[in-house]
Amino acid sequence: MDTTTEQPQLLIEQQPHDEAEAASLAQLAELLAATDPLPDLRDLAPAVRQLFPAPAYLVGCGSAHIWLHRVGDPARLALIR
Repeated sequence: MDTTTEQPQLLIEQQPHDEAEAASLAQLAELLAATDPLPDLRDLAPAVRQLFPAPAYLVGCGSAHIWLHRVGDPARLALIR
């Protein structure tokens, strides 16, 4: 079993809709930069949900990734892995 951990990486897949969303994405990048490597990204999901709350956003996660969608948009806004 591989027990190594890596620093979470943010991949922004769409341009922000407005300045507020751009600010939230910048805060997310800062959060990830300050986060120690995690073996399971599910521990980070609550903080992502605070930055991108429902009902405007959908945040899903697995042990190796967190995905972020705008409600009503099938394309991902961002991915953390």
